[in-house]
Amino acid sequence: MKAAFGCAVAALLGVAAGVGIAMEFRSDEMPKVHKLEQPLIIGGGPGQTAALLPAGTSLYFDQAFPEGFVRYKVYVNVEGVRLESHESQEKFWLSPLSARPVDGEQLRKLLRDYPLSRDDLAAILEHSPVTREEIRELLAEYE
Repeated sequence: MKAAFGCAVAALLGVAAGVGIAMEFRSDEMPKVHKLEQPLIIGGGPGQTAALLPAGTSLYFDQAFPEGFVRYKVYVNVEGVRLESHESQEKFWLSPLSARPVDGEQLRKLLRDYPLSRDDLAAILEHSPVTREEIRELLAEYE
């Protein structure tokens, strides 16, 4: 009798654990996503090399902060190199990069140091805060 009771309790605990795990992984909510219409410059602070997050990149909403910025997730498939993963020393270890629209001075540096495609340049000029006068000055440098 005790053995049957023990088996029944174990079975109920197993079912409860299975339901709990299934509920944790089940999500009916679709993630909020934004597709970039223009490249954004990543980093590029003092001593850092600038890089571009290309137009068309999908950004998945993570969290909005009262300081005025929003955190998004970007998924990257890494190919051709084996990266070694390790356990984090902190529970919520994050080191996010900052991404911004390209301004006039950054555009000047990108044109000089970075292989921009025509499409990237057109999207930057269409969506960035660069003024027409800054564009004229920039083009005059390359004549």
